[in-house]
Amino acid sequence: MPRESLPLECLFNILHFLANQYPYEADTMARLLRVSKTFCAATLPFLYRDCFKTCGRKHDSTTATTQVMRTLLRQVHPQNRIPDLLRVAYLSQDDQDDLGSMEEQSPSPPVFKYGRFVRRLVLYDSYNLFDIKLVMEYATTHQLFDQYVAEGVLSDNIHDESKDKALEDALRIDIHRQLIWMLCQDHMDTIEELSIPLFDIERYIDHVDQFTSLSKVIFSCGRDMFLRGYKWVTHGEEDGHSAREVAIEKHDEKHNRDRTGMLQFVQQHTLIQKNVLQYVEVERDIDLDLFFKIQALLPPLHNPRSIGYGNWISFVVRMKDTNLNHVESITLSKNFESRRPRWGEKEEKAYEIYRNQPFLPRCRVLEQLKMYTVGPDMFQWAVQEKKQMDEARQRRRITSQYVSTRQHGYHDNDLVPLVPLRSVAISVKEPSHLPVQEVNDIAFAFSDTLEKLFMRDEWSRNRDENGNLVSTPQVAYGRGWNLPRLQILVLSVYDFQLYFDMNGLGRCRSLERIRLYDNVKLYNHQEVRSWSSVSLPELKVLDLRGSPALHFNMDSLHHSPCLETLKLGIQHMDYEGRYYIPSAEEVELDDSDNQGTDSNEVSGMSDSNQALGSIGRRPRYTWDWYLPNLSSVSLRAVFAFKFDFQWLQYLPNLQDIRLNMKSSQNIDSSVTHERYITLKDISRGQHLHQQDEDGSEEEILSDQFISLPKLTSMYLYGVWNFEEKVVETICSSVAPNLANAQFGEGCAGIPMKESTA
Repeated sequence: MPRESLPLECLFNILHFLANQYPYEADTMARLLRVSKTFCAATLPFLYRDCFKTCGRKHDSTTATTQVMRTLLRQVHPQNRIPDLLRVAYLSQDDQDDLGSMEEQSPSPPVFKYGRFVRRLVLYDSYNLFDIKLVMEYATTHQLFDQYVAEGVLSDNIHDESKDKALEDALRIDIHRQLIWMLCQDHMDTIEELSIPLFDIERYIDHVDQFTSLSKVIFSCGRDMFLRGYKWVTHGEEDGHSAREVAIEKHDEKHNRDRTGMLQFVQQHTLIQKNVLQYVEVERDIDLDLFFKIQALLPPLHNPRSIGYGNWISFVVRMKDTNLNHVESITLSKNFESRRPRWGEKEEKAYEIYRNQPFLPRCRVLEQLKMYTVGPDMFQWAVQEKKQMDEARQRRRITSQYVSTRQHGYHDNDLVPLVPLRSVAISVKEPSHLPVQEVNDIAFAFSDTLEKLFMRDEWSRNRDENGNLVSTPQVAYGRGWNLPRLQILVLSVYDFQLYFDMNGLGRCRSLERIRLYDNVKLYNHQEVRSWSSVSLPELKVLDLRGSPALHFNMDSLHHSPCLETLKLGIQHMDYEGRYYIPSAEEVELDDSDNQGTDSNEVSGMSDSNQALGSIGRRPRYTWDWYLPNLSSVSLRAVFAFKFDFQWLQYLPNLQDIRLNMKSSQNIDSSVTHERYITLKDISRGQHLHQQDEDGSEEEILSDQFISLPKLTSMYLYGVWNFEEKVVETICSSVAPNLANAQFGEGCAGIPMKESTA
């Protein structure tokens, strides 16, 4: 199809797709300007819509942004409206001469007015986009310092050696203020998003009726911007107060007037242009009552599809008036992956508001939820709906055997569709509460649709005045779970022992990633009891720390053929990364006691441990699990101490192995943990025996060593003693492609006979 016959609507859809998918590929889109006049006219609105953001991501962002500013300033008509300070800052002498000659010749208007295409005018970095030396020369020649003093921008009590620096700060602020006003002055009716310097609010109020399309306002440059020109003020006395205090007091008064002006701007705009302005942001500190008063002036969000960082404060303020029937995603927990939430005062107050006004039952198409828990009853509404749905389905199944459902009075219109929640991330904001009930309610209420479940708690509890842990209560998850679509499960608690009902986990047959963490450092090895074995045919990542790792039934690995990553460990004891490991005698006794025990024997459900799906013995490590897809193994503490190198022959695709058995000496300084690795450990187990002349037999190793052609990384920490030639054999025969090998402090490659002498 010739490009001239391409419908304009199709071209706009193509450009809209490119602008959204590749917002920072300005150079690529700019090439379309040369295709034809039609392409040029269609491309310019997308290219200049958010031109400063686009330039900010280019490699030469400063040059690109300056060129855009110069292009827009050159189209200001008449040119004598441009302040001389802006001319010096952004227009070269050639530009100024050309513009002067053009003014005299009364030139024809340009083909395209690029400023008409700008929809987002938000400038953050205009303070450093000009040659400050040229500007300072101009300011010195025209005595701008005295002018700023007369206007109250600068104080007259400034050290002589600091005047240049104070003037430089004042010039940057003045240029920024004038630039934004000059760029938007001719296009107020088309600007949709605007950054307004708070110290220049008066003239925007005078033209508030002209901002007919303005939907978002960012009030920038707060109190600290006022004081940038006042940090050089001397401390001379002035009526009993220092000059600096007087200067700050004057500008605090202006700052209060400007904040009032901010409220006035929003009030007038919402009165004149109803439901146009949707969002107001204040970059600097502001009185909370004033901020929420401004937010209350805005209309409620219009049928939002998502609620997140950009609009959630606006949503909280007008929560009752907002239609939530279209909300698919909610993100109300900030910095979920961080150890502590980092909120400002505005977010804290908004949290207090929404925790007292339940709104989740109104989100009927919600699929993704990420927020802080607000109490154990947070999802009781969903539990009740699920119970009612199950009861209605049961009645319908029973009545369908005798009469039609419609005749009996039950039909689909009587059932409220359940919320199709697929992904949930619950975080803890206050240390007084651990979301046990909430997580179990989520698993029950959304069992038909849930695919991802995250819960993270990183608060210290149960500690004395010195910060020492007093007790570690047990918390249990998984009871009665039946989540056929669950793929990712992440649960992390801090000062608790995390237990999981393996019977419930076994009913989550689609699990691909499991991460269960608690902060257990010390434990009684004799009290460890194995959870029951489960089958997880789709599992790819198993990451356990603390109690879950200690109690996990390793026989489950026989039923996890897709496993790719295995991580087992406990929390380290100190900052040196040392772990508590039971004595070698306890570990050996543990292995001997477990011989002959049926790994699939599940005891009754009478006591608390058994109710969680445990069996009456400690975990058994047979090291015979064939895992053809396992590529990464990380074992710490007792798991590394028990590690059997013979297991490597069942891991043909292993690429990375990390074993850390650095033991803590704080528990018992007489206990040491060390391992001796011989050639027999890395052989395939095929051994020959020959008889010496004296009649004694000597074992001879065959040349068949374990083969790990894909192994590229090996890290060993702790006391590992290697028999002669073991390390050489590993690098040459076992793992010929080994690229990264690290043996921590304590490893020694000494002959076996000498080490045991």
